[in-house]
Amino acid sequence: MKVLVSGANGLLGSYIVRELIHTGYQVCAFVRKGCNLELLSGIDIEIMEGNITNREDVENAVKGCDYVIHSAASTLQATSLSFFWEANINSTRYFIDACKNYHISRFVYVSTANCFGNGPRSNPGNEKIPFMPWLRESGYAYSKYIAQQMVLNETNKNGFNPVVVNPTFIFGSGDIVRSSGKIFSYVLNRKVVFYPPGGKNFVSAPIVAKGIIQALKYGKAGESYLLAGENLSYREFFQIVNNTTGNYPLMIKLPKLLLMFFGTLGSLVEMLVNNPVALTRANAKMLCAENYYDPFKAVSEIGYKLASIETEIKKLIAGIG
Repeated sequence: MKVLVSGANGLLGSYIVRELIHTGYQVCAFVRKGCNLELLSGIDIEIMEGNITNREDVENAVKGCDYVIHSAASTLQATSLSFFWEANINSTRYFIDACKNYHISRFVYVSTANCFGNGPRSNPGNEKIPFMPWLRESGYAYSKYIAQQMVLNETNKNGFNPVVVNPTFIFGSGDIVRSSGKIFSYVLNRKVVFYPPGGKNFVSAPIVAKGIIQALKYGKAGESYLLAGENLSYREFFQIVNNTTGNYPLMIKLPKLLLMFFGTLGSLVEMLVNNPVALTRANAKMLCAENYYDPFKAVSEIGYKLASIETEIKKLIAGIG
């Protein structure tokens, strides 16, 4: 059976590809022309070059495959939905149409946990808690929510058989200075570490990739599954990294008011210059929130396996050295 993986050269995409090969599938990696293929080095796969924002390219990539995993997305830190419309929303429409045209057996859409409401550690978010309206200020989260609803609304139309997976905050080897891996740059080899007051659910890319394969095999059509890991404050997460490396910097908590001030300022600057900025009001609010989730549904319905975050961080740090 052949599986098309969009965004296959990215952090999560490369782990999905490796897990598929390990499980016995054939893989077609759908990537941009001229992109960096370092994370796919040494893997026996077919490479299909194209752009997810081009309907014809998507059609050509999907044709001849049995399954599709759509993990490619723009993950900019930006407020405006316009920055994400082509890459996150239109591309999903193209994949839905192509899967229906070519009668793909299963479509797995890789969304985000932020399509569901979060909660404190005592009552974490789950698939029954609706999207938080204030996250319309996050162009990324809102675009993924729109695309996710688009996917779910097409369930069983012309044989369309989708499953949605919603990873939380992903980290993994091979991405230590890019994307989500940047979080390690705030603590590794530092004498002073500033951390936000909130927390989030952390999960490693290999664990999410395994969960996606489980969803491909066992997920129910039209259902969503939170692929969550461990709920930790930022301080707790950084302390695990410190314990692993043996480096113990001075830890200083950033005041919520300060983060919200600079986040609001960032959103205003973005509006004025029409370019993404590093910190917006929505990002700041997330950094201050208890952004916690529960993976119970994925564990019970598709056999999703959890792993110790401390163990996964140790593996990652060992890979760096």
